[in-house]
Amino acid sequence: MIFPLLVALALCVPTVVIALLTALVLFLRKRPVRAFVQKALWAHLFLLVFHAFVSFPGWLGWFGARSLGTRGDERAYDGPRITATGEWLVQSSTTLRAERTTPADEAVIASARALAVSLPGAELPSGGRMTLNAYRVPATVSPPRAVVVLVHGLFRSALELEAPARMWRDLGCECWLVEQRNHGHSGRATATFGIEEGKDLAAAVAFVQAQSSGVPVVMFGVSLGTVATSLALPQLDGIAGVVLDAPVGDVLATAQRMLSLERAGDNRRFFTLWEPWCSLAISSLQLWSGVELADVQPERALRGLSPELPILLIGGDGDDKVTPQSVRSLFTSLPMSEGTKELWIVPGAHHGDAWRVVPKEYGARLQAFLQRCR
Repeated sequence: MIFPLLVALALCVPTVVIALLTALVLFLRKRPVRAFVQKALWAHLFLLVFHAFVSFPGWLGWFGARSLGTRGDERAYDGPRITATGEWLVQSSTTLRAERTTPADEAVIASARALAVSLPGAELPSGGRMTLNAYRVPATVSPPRAVVVLVHGLFRSALELEAPARMWRDLGCECWLVEQRNHGHSGRATATFGIEEGKDLAAAVAFVQAQSSGVPVVMFGVSLGTVATSLALPQLDGIAGVVLDAPVGDVLATAQRMLSLERAGDNRRFFTLWEPWCSLAISSLQLWSGVELADVQPERALRGLSPELPILLIGGDGDDKVTPQSVRSLFTSLPMSEGTKELWIVPGAHHGDAWRVVPKEYGARLQAFLQRCR
């Protein structure tokens, strides 16, 4: 509750300053001040309420729909770094930060940028198509065992995908690390939290399929990337398998959970939104984006898939954004039989970090899954 009130107070500062200066002028000119001050106080009481319940959630909604993007510590990311010997040097926000003082070798950076590929996305209302940035990392074997299209989560970039992508590559797969609209080096448009992003991904994957020469294509998504993946799947044919890490089945419920999330001992508690601000912010977001979050239903899209499609859902037992209960519920709703569908809840893992918690087992799970993809 503190955060909305502080923002409201900050928004009142300019008019408070104007009111104080006006009162000072009236005082110096020996004009009546008391009546003006009383009116100013009542006016600012109204403005405080207005800013808290209208301006603040309105700005949050505008920011979420129109200014969504990659967080600051990943914006310098320019692609995977593969050495001359074929080793993948996995990067992180820590390594990017270190390069601010000790720049990397220009030849290494140039080779990373050379992996960038522009992919066609969805048609835009204004005409033309969205353009998605991706990084194509060749397999270590020829032909590759599979082509894997990986999609990152909210506020992230292809940097988030490097660790699991390297695991896929170690298994003999070619990897395409796709950056969603408004993220990384991809094009910008109003965020729709899966609706248009799913169309973007479907067009991009169709392009990849055309380049794959009959090699099986597998899709991998994490967090918000699972929404685009789930909504793209019904638009695609010939997908060999799907892996969803921290899978979002209900976008509205997940948004409500994330905005009201309150972790003990975490400084981010300061930004927790209680009611009615949580609902007001979501309403504003829907107004600015033109999308009803309740209509973004990845679970419904997944229920309509072929019962023969291999799918692996991965969750963390400590994930409070996409809870283990929601992952289990999504798994139960899938039309596949046990064996074709697989659920793995990772002990000690939080949101989208299972590959860091148990990297060896994660790689082994991907290997076993890949054997089922034909």
